[in-house]
Amino acid sequence: MARAAARSRRGPVGGTFSSTRTSSDPRQEATIAITLRDVAELAGVSIKTVSEVVNRTGRVAPATTARVEEAVARLGYRPNLSARRLRSGRAGAIGLVVPELGTSGYFAELAELVVSQAARRGMAVLIEETEGVREREREALLGPRRSQLDGMLLNALRLTDDDLPDVPDGFPVVLLGERQVGGFDRVAFDNAAAARLATAHLLDAGARRILVVGGDPAVSDSATQRLAGHRAALEAAGRPAAGAMHVVTTQWDHESGLAAVARALAAGTDFDAVLGLNDALAIGAVRGLLDAGRRTPQDVLVAGIDGLHTTGFTTPRLTTVDARRPDIVARALALLLARIAGGDDEGGLVELEPALVVRESTTRTS
Repeated sequence: MARAAARSRRGPVGGTFSSTRTSSDPRQEATIAITLRDVAELAGVSIKTVSEVVNRTGRVAPATTARVEEAVARLGYRPNLSARRLRSGRAGAIGLVVPELGTSGYFAELAELVVSQAARRGMAVLIEETEGVREREREALLGPRRSQLDGMLLNALRLTDDDLPDVPDGFPVVLLGERQVGGFDRVAFDNAAAARLATAHLLDAGARRILVVGGDPAVSDSATQRLAGHRAALEAAGRPAAGAMHVVTTQWDHESGLAAVARALAAGTDFDAVLGLNDALAIGAVRGLLDAGRRTPQDVLVAGIDGLHTTGFTTPRLTTVDARRPDIVARALALLLARIAGGDDEGGLVELEPALVVRESTTRTS
């Protein structure tokens, strides 16, 4: 039997990388370390180019990037974060823990921003989905994967202060979103202000009976705050906020927005505007209205919250309230990297003001 061989090589950016591969010879069980040089030889490029693609630290042509990524996939190469930590005391990686990536679109766009902005700072990102389950949020914060990380960006939906005593002192964490636990820094945008902006705009555009779609305030901090902002805008306009119309949904996706509008119409609810508590719900509502023969904005005005990229490409283009994700990510990363570096910069709560983006879904033409 062939003797197992192992190789490692210091890359041009100071990183030692390794992975494993099993010999194609069925008589051998040797495991061989995969290095940057192996990837470079297979892709037909320099080691420096491979490093720039892997670490996202350089500007590499798309065709070259594709060749390198194909070689990485074929060889099963991955960076050896443990070796990097042994040399520098840091892993060069942070965690991003979010409830989901595919339902609402919000967290997918957030994750893309975190990865790109972290790469410009020389950091890799390990992403984990929790589905909003408390035990999985706690495992992400306390589990063994944390040993691969220098710090973590965490969007928690169910985590409580009771879950935090076991968190090692000094492990850097910055919270994203509405939920505050422990003394961690937190970066968010003002959900109540966002709903106030959207509601006030709908009223100014001529709405008299606004149907709110989505979110259960019994289980969602976002829904609680956005509903409070909606009612505050109604009260400020002299409308009876106590009678606000709200169709609760357990999910925040397109299908739920469509189903909520269908339920309201089937029940004979009289409304001339819809406020989706996020953009995915609002987009679904537009489809539900169309299915019922109601046009947007001619018959029913529709607005959402979050400022997703896709809202600029719907028919009609959706009025929304921009959550300023690029700014949220920039502030959160700056805070986290300061904590990783041992800085004592003042953090606490950073809450960004939203911005209204008016488009066709609330603009009636004569």
